[in-house]
Amino acid sequence: MGIALKALDQYSLSMCSLLEPLILYLVLFFPGIMTSASEIAVAFSSDQYLFRLITYTLPALALVWFLLRNEQTARALARPSLRDLLICCLSLVALIAISSLLSALSSLFSSQSMRLEKPDDALDWFVLCLSCLGTGYLEESWFRLYLPLKLQNAGFVSGTAIALSTLLFALCHRYEGAWGVLNAALAGAILSLILWKKKSFHGIALAHALYNTLALAC
Repeated sequence: MGIALKALDQYSLSMCSLLEPLILYLVLFFPGIMTSASEIAVAFSSDQYLFRLITYTLPALALVWFLLRNEQTARALARPSLRDLLICCLSLVALIAISSLLSALSSLFSSQSMRLEKPDDALDWFVLCLSCLGTGYLEESWFRLYLPLKLQNAGFVSGTAIALSTLLFALCHRYEGAWGVLNAALAGAILSLILWKKKSFHGIALAHALYNTLALAC
């Protein structure tokens, strides 16, 4: 009986520890799952990008790192070094390679493509770069650090935790269509592998930001 009660208590603690990431995922990222590709606006608006950066991205990023303040693993991985620049370059090459391959494959099945207008002037480009930088750091902080660590604390093995976080990351890109979801899944898996093998959080976050900027600019 004592062993059963102990196991039940441990299970209850694990479920409670999952409430925080579940609620935050629904608040911060779930809207992307409910948005279809046809609802994407193609016009670039620096006001909208700046508004989203100030009212959503930066507060969400601050919240994630507040929740990570006691995670020694996250703090160690986020310690900056010059090596991050090399990891950034390697990660960016991997992201571009994945995207290029999927783009070539998707062209064989569909002629439709998402068109986004480019920024008009230097100020718009600056706002775009800031927005992509904030988004890159937010998504990497959440999906590559916070969520896997929370899942591991709840009893999931590291491989399962990374797989689940990658799946949820991919689902957030549903608005890009099926190929966008697949691209996000492969990119998320690669970035997770690089992070935990090379121990460079800033490297993958910067690569994510640069990739987003290039995707919007090209």
